[in-house]
Amino acid sequence: MKIYLTFDYELFFGATSGSVEKCMLQPTRDLFDLAENKNVHYTFFVDVGYLVQAEKYAELSEELNLVKAQIKEMLKRGHSVQLHVHPHWEKATWTEGKWTMNVQGHYKLIDFPTEDRVRIMTTYKNYLEALTTSKIHGFRAGGWCIQPFSELKEAFVANGITIDSSVVADFYMQTENYNLDFRSAPRKSKYQFENDVCEEVENGTFTEFPIASYRYRPSFYWMLYGLGRLFPKHYKMIGDGQFISQGGRKRQVLFNYSNHHVSTDGYFAKKLHAALEKSINLGHEEMTIIGHPKGNTLYSLKKLKKFINLNHQKHEFKAI
Repeated sequence: MKIYLTFDYELFFGATSGSVEKCMLQPTRDLFDLAENKNVHYTFFVDVGYLVQAEKYAELSEELNLVKAQIKEMLKRGHSVQLHVHPHWEKATWTEGKWTMNVQGHYKLIDFPTEDRVRIMTTYKNYLEALTTSKIHGFRAGGWCIQPFSELKEAFVANGITIDSSVVADFYMQTENYNLDFRSAPRKSKYQFENDVCEEVENGTFTEFPIASYRYRPSFYWMLYGLGRLFPKHYKMIGDGQFISQGGRKRQVLFNYSNHHVSTDGYFAKKLHAALEKSINLGHEEMTIIGHPKGNTLYSLKKLKKFINLNHQKHEFKAI
């Protein structure tokens, strides 16, 4: 089994973005430590919009240089760096010591005209390639908002992006900012596609590495939210920002079974072993797991360390 541990390297996009130190630098150092000397390689999907915007503000140069240095360190340690696009950064401003985000109508690439989609993708990809001096070929959409792919295909082709990892099989969410429906996606661990990320096409131009999914009981989410309040030292995120609204999803999952990603974030790390067994039983040859450095907790780091230690000699931890 090839296990792909992938991390979206980013700030938050809610009322507060959080600090670079707590959301990116410190938790990524913790992830480095877990992989040390174990032949474990991660894939970091870097939110380049933050980097491009931060370049405009001299007072952010110090923290920006620390982020750039850490991205280069990812490569030195044998990890992969690929493209993550949250296009609302195009509308973000740094004022009075904080980021002001404008996500409404700007959260998805599809929210922008075609020419802007190509421009954004090209600008961000070129920035990341110049920083890393390496070819970028992989992509993850901000908020998994990759649909309809036919409207984004031109930007992919123009930039030589051939690999996507935005799909979460069986996951569905339609809100003010999110627009995704992966319920018809192939139940495979890797497949090729052409115009629709949910439609497998033999010898398609693009390859999808779908994020593994898991069916969660309502009790799982009661524990997730409850433990965070009762024992914040162990279960609260290291990241110090706030999420944007997911349109009532919290209430929905507290009272209904739901499908969502397999993740290293917080309490989700509890299901890493069960999800691996599920993938093995399904006969999958790959398993892609999502995480966010900002979503690390003391609990999740402990669980991820155990997961790596138990499996790094039995399975391959590969980078995309």
